[in-house]
Order: sequence, then structure tokens, then C-alpha cells
Amino acid sequence: MNPKEIGYFLKQLRSEKGITQEHLAEILGVSGRTVSRWETGTNLPDLSILVQISEYYDVEIKEILNGERKSEHMDNELKETLLKVSDYTELEKQRAAKAGSLSFGIMFLACVVTIVIQMFMTGNLSLIIGETVILLTGGLIYIFSTVKNGAWNGTIVKSTPKKDLIVSIICAGIFSILFFLILKKNVAAPQAVAAAVCFFIILSAVSYFLLRGLAYLSQRQSDKLKD
Repeated sequence: MNPKEIGYFLKQLRSEKGITQEHLAEILGVSGRTVSRWETGTNLPDLSILVQISEYYDVEIKEILNGERKSEHMDNELKETLLKVSDYTELEKQRAAKAGSLSFGIMFLACVVTIVIQMFMTGNLSLIIGETVILLTGGLIYIFSTVKNGAWNGTIVKSTPKKDLIVSIICAGIFSILFFLILKKNVAAPQAVAAAVCFFIILSAVSYFLLRGLAYLSQRQSDKLKD
């Protein structure tokens, strides 16, 4: 901080306003000699007076202390730094979200495999259905939470109606086949096929509309964050 540079800058600001030292002194409630000593760098304004000068000249206190206005170069450097910090923060958020999603996915698959094994071992459909409902409810709650907090941002796989339909059909097909294999142990084959087909249609529709709903919520959340 150079008092001479500050004084020269204060003199420039006063000249831009087109006022005399006496006029400025009246505005700030000080003597003309005090203003003169500021502008020569002999003395510096008190903090309270500095705030008044900043407001009167419409400049930042930092600019007065630096003895110059903020340059375009300084503004660009600040913007670039802020953008880098923003990108870094977003990257860290994405890494944390991916790590959490991966952990949840592994746990979810382990539960599914356990339920499938239990299906073949016990054949107790009522128990399996109850466990499946609980598992799906937990998964839906988790996914809704990630969407609401902006973690489901489509950076890994871009959601489209066609992709969502394919995923729904594949997943529903796998579970329908398993459902048929368990069901045919207890009922006739034609009845098991009919039940499996109905199960496939319902599960495909529910899965598809769920994925499209998540895509819609995710897009809304992304648009809200951009705004």
C-alpha cells in the first residue's frame, strides 16, 4: 500500500467529479487542508471517512487502497479463478455422487441375488414378494433423494426414451423368466406362462415410466441449478 499512489488516485477521483478540495471537505465534514494532505499522500483518511469516500466516488475500498481502478485483466483473472473453483467443486461432487451410487448399486445387486437364490431354494412367493417390495421401495427412495439433490445428472449415460425402453424390457424380461421358473413348480405351465407374460408387461410399463419420470425430474433439477 503506497500512500502517494492512494493520494494521487483520490485526486483523480475528485477531478473526475469536477469538484474542489473545499467542496469535498464540506461533503465529508473535514477541512480543506485535510483533503489536501490526503491527496499528497501525507496522511490517509480514517476508516469511517474511507467508507464515505468509497460510496461517494462509487469505487471499492480495495481500489482506493491499491491506488487504481480494477483493470479488465484483474476482472478476467478473478472470473477465471472462480470458474476453475466452480469446476473443481462440481467435479468433487460428481465423484462423491458416483462413489455413493456405485456402493448402493453393489448392495442392491447383492440383495437381488440373495432374493433370487431364496426363490429357488424355498419357492415361498409371498415372502419373496414382500422382500422385493421392500428392496424396490428402498431403491426408489434412494433414487428420488439423489435426483432431488442434483446427483442424478446424466453424466454417465444420457437418458433417452429409446434407451429407457430397452433397459425396462431387459430388466423386466430377466425377472419375468425367474418368476416363470419359480411359478411353474406350483402351477401348470400354461398358467405360469400367462402369469409371467402379465408380470412382464406390468413390470416393463412401470420401469419405463419410472425411468422417464426420473429423467424429467433430473432435467428440471439441472435447469433449476443453471438458473
